[in-house]
Amino acid sequence: MEEQKDFAVIQLSELKWPTSRTPPCSRFRLFLAADTTDVNVNAITEFALAALSRGMVYMCAWGRNCERFHDIVDEVVAEDEVGERKFVGPTANDVVMTTWHENETLEQALDFFTKSALPTDGFLADSNFRLVICVDNPDWSQTATKVLQSARYLG
Repeated sequence: MEEQKDFAVIQLSELKWPTSRTPPCSRFRLFLAADTTDVNVNAITEFALAALSRGMVYMCAWGRNCERFHDIVDEVVAEDEVGERKFVGPTANDVVMTTWHENETLEQALDFFTKSALPTDGFLADSNFRLVICVDNPDWSQTATKVLQSARYLG
């Protein structure tokens, strides 16, 4: 049985890492709900680097053009693996996991995030905190809060 999950839902007006909020553990799982169609590559790269440097070990992207967002995050991770190696795991088998969920409802994607978004073994320890960031849509934040509250006590 997995221990109780902790989470936070943050509503942002634009895709910029929320510097006023720090996850309460060394690792966390991130869900981003956003339309990133008009967000430039540099902004997405900066967001990804901020999330990774704060301990993101699993990222789910949802919303219009989330596959593009996902691919850019993967590129950031891959560049680090052949470069500075700041975000590599404790073992050679550990990788930062990423998924995209453009063809699902928000509820379906959040269900995946709460039940199936499991980091690789070396990243699993101290990674139960789930952070949901919703960009420019308060309704998404309300939905995310409801879904995560109802999932909090599932085994």
